[in-house]
Amino acid sequence: MEITLRTPAKINLFLEVLGKRRDGYHSIRSLMQPINLFDTLSIKTNSQGLKIRCPGHPELENPSNLVNKAVKLLEKELGRPLPLSIRLKKKIPVGAGLGGGSSNAAATLTGINQLLGGLVPERRLAVLAARIGSDVPFFLNPVTTLASGRGEILKPWPDFPLYWYVLIYPGFSVSTSWAYGQVKFPLTRIEKSINIKRLKTKGLAGGGTFLFNDLEGVVSPYFPGLAKIKTALQDRGCLQALMSGSGSTMFGLWESEEPAREACSRLKRQGWGKVFLVRGL
Repeated sequence: MEITLRTPAKINLFLEVLGKRRDGYHSIRSLMQPINLFDTLSIKTNSQGLKIRCPGHPELENPSNLVNKAVKLLEKELGRPLPLSIRLKKKIPVGAGLGGGSSNAAATLTGINQLLGGLVPERRLAVLAARIGSDVPFFLNPVTTLASGRGEILKPWPDFPLYWYVLIYPGFSVSTSWAYGQVKFPLTRIEKSINIKRLKTKGLAGGGTFLFNDLEGVVSPYFPGLAKIKTALQDRGCLQALMSGSGSTMFGLWESEEPAREACSRLKRQGWGKVFLVRGL
């Protein structure tokens, strides 16, 4: 028995850090949209016990990998070992603020559960997902979603526009825990908050909504090249440019494909790093 799943990346259209929680996490509010940049996860039964392979990324073949954590949680939930062979083919850059690891973990939960005939109810899978990481529950049902709490309180926005994006990954990763550790309160930004009602009903049409990422302001001073990438995206005519998640990926967004594709082509020639043209899902 074998199952193969494509696991999407996401971008944070905005990310607001509201405060530090007693459990050590931060309270946030963020609008996340899945995008058509995928890893591929294959799971099959294996009589020799659990094996996880990630070609090209040997550093992910260890117990700290979120795929491994998802398997171990399911084993504990079911009270028995799960002899599986899991192969992860990465296309989403690692440590890029695009949620690749969280997406892989969510696909591991759902894929194994499908192989087992749905033994674990969906609500219980969501509980397990939240134990792995704050973004993992989002990827169980990846649609444009307003996330709050530490990221596990999810309100889907199914009618929100699907934008075109040019992503630039500069070739280095940023630790999520390190990025949040740099946050000092009170935060300062151009606008104090996002107008959620306006954004939900009108998207970015007609302007008037300034998107921001609170982590961008604390990460960018340590990596000056990010500001230059943002300027390069803005110079290509995007509606807005922003860092996704805790970085290091910067993205620009467009309402239509043709100008986004032209911008992508030009930015690739400028040598900023890995450049992707993607669309929201």
